[in-house]
Amino acid sequence: MAWKRLTSRQAVDTAYAVVFVLVLFQATVRGVSGSPGLAILAGFGLALAIRRRSPRLSLALAWALAVVQMAGSVLVLSSNVAVFGILYCSAAYGDRLLRRLGLASAVVGGIVAAWYLTYVSHDPFVSGDEAVGNLQQFVIVLAALWAVLGLSWALGRLSYARRSAIEAAHAQELAELEQARAQNDIAIEQERNRIARDMHDIVAHSLAVVIAQADGARYVRAVDPEAVDTALTTISATARDALGDVRILLAQLRHSEDDLPTPALTDIGRLLDRMRAAGLRIDASLSDAPVTIGAAAQLALYRIAQESLTNALRHGDTERPVSFTVETDSTGVELIVVNSLTTSSHTEHHGHGVVGMRERAALSGGVCTAGAADGRWTVRVRIPATKGT
Repeated sequence: MAWKRLTSRQAVDTAYAVVFVLVLFQATVRGVSGSPGLAILAGFGLALAIRRRSPRLSLALAWALAVVQMAGSVLVLSSNVAVFGILYCSAAYGDRLLRRLGLASAVVGGIVAAWYLTYVSHDPFVSGDEAVGNLQQFVIVLAALWAVLGLSWALGRLSYARRSAIEAAHAQELAELEQARAQNDIAIEQERNRIARDMHDIVAHSLAVVIAQADGARYVRAVDPEAVDTALTTISATARDALGDVRILLAQLRHSEDDLPTPALTDIGRLLDRMRAAGLRIDASLSDAPVTIGAAAQLALYRIAQESLTNALRHGDTERPVSFTVETDSTGVELIVVNSLTTSSHTEHHGHGVVGMRERAALSGGVCTAGAADGRWTVRVRIPATKGT
């Protein structure tokens, strides 16, 4: 695309130069004798043809032609108008050095041309009124040349500034698009991480309940057949709920939607009932003091509680009760889950889950600590209340 644009521009410049030479051909032939004027005209035509593709070479060629013209005393005023277009392009399409050279050419060239036009046919050492008249003519011609040459260069500089502003605006638009794309990628990655955490919590919790119920039913089926029915009912309900949640999470991955019901503090009681049905003994203490925390913080507390109870069921001593405490006040919510460890359980069992719990608490502005001490595993979470409510 850039090559095609360059080729099209060069074709236009060449056509313009050919027309320029053809239009001024007759005037040049009538204005001078012989072929020097035609050679200078052809040279300026070439300089015009390459003025945008190679403005540096075009300016150098114009200076060379001007020097040859003055050295040969060839007065070809018609073809010299090409200098205006060359100066324009040196400022519009050249680099910083060439733009400065173009401005210097306008200043110095104006002085040289004024001197040539004023004194080339006169004795430079004349005295009296004639010298005064030549000086006045020199000043007038110099002012006129500086005006037209300076205007040509200034228009080229304005064109360069306008084009630079347009390119800067395009570059800014591209940068903003790239930034928006990067932010969107970050948001997608964060959403996937959130969905992965939810998937881990749902699947780990549900499978732990199912495994516990299946093992319990297998052990007691000979002595308590009704317990088998109860276990199968719990397994069915747990698996059905987990399947529904997983389907919604997979739909979020496909459609970037958030239709999964968000658990809140009020759902913790239902979570405790489900874990008790799975065979976990829980001593719960739930505070009813009013507290205001956001939906994200409530979800974090629910998932941390779910993860803690699931770990207690999988790795803890289920013969001993789990202490589950939720304390609320005006400053925030504190969740404390303590379970006994078996002789074979160790902290590595909780490594991945602990990382997820700490991340959830941190995202909600809280702190989560977990660790083993004196044969007991303790999870403690503190999330501050929402400010300004």
